[in-house]
Amino acid sequence: MTDDNTSMDEDSEMTGDADSPEKGGAEDSPEEGVTVQPAEFELEIARLVAERDMYKDQLLRTRADFDNFRKRVLRDGEQARAGAAQGIVRDLLPVADNLERALSHADDASSALAGGVVMVLRQFMEVLSARGLEPIPAMGVAFDPNVHEALSYMPSGEYAAGMVMNEFERGYRLGSAVLRPSRVVVSSGAPETETYEEELNSTEPDAKE
Repeated sequence: MTDDNTSMDEDSEMTGDADSPEKGGAEDSPEEGVTVQPAEFELEIARLVAERDMYKDQLLRTRADFDNFRKRVLRDGEQARAGAAQGIVRDLLPVADNLERALSHADDASSALAGGVVMVLRQFMEVLSARGLEPIPAMGVAFDPNVHEALSYMPSGEYAAGMVMNEFERGYRLGSAVLRPSRVVVSSGAPETETYEEELNSTEPDAKE
């Protein structure tokens, strides 16, 4: 009898411990052991957002710097090629000038030699024109210091003041760059002259006196 009662008491204690999970569960629950404040979440989110924005800004700056570098390299390359082309064409302009002078001093413009020079000059100018060379208009246009070089100013009854009345050397441009300005003479306007009769009337005394 005693042994049976003892066994029943032990079973009751074991059953009682197993049937009361609230005590042990409450002590072992991580929810009660760790308390997280909402403010800490907000601070962490704000820190992550600020870090994200910082990296995004660095990325955009790096991309912009690289894009500017690429454009600068392309621009410098184009300027270098344009400068080289301008130098070559500028050095060839005196050749065209000499061919034109040779034709202007030819004794017989209809000779075979003159015809050959004309063909060479035409072909030469066609090659340069294909590379973008253009003559600068001068005769009869308004003087422009950006593309014209005034050698002198002279009165003219044909051209108004400020108009180009004579061209000594043709100017050329390559694209938007002026390789050589046109060397010109500019009109200063109509000459101021008095007729001989007007001069006499102004100098002779009155006959009645």
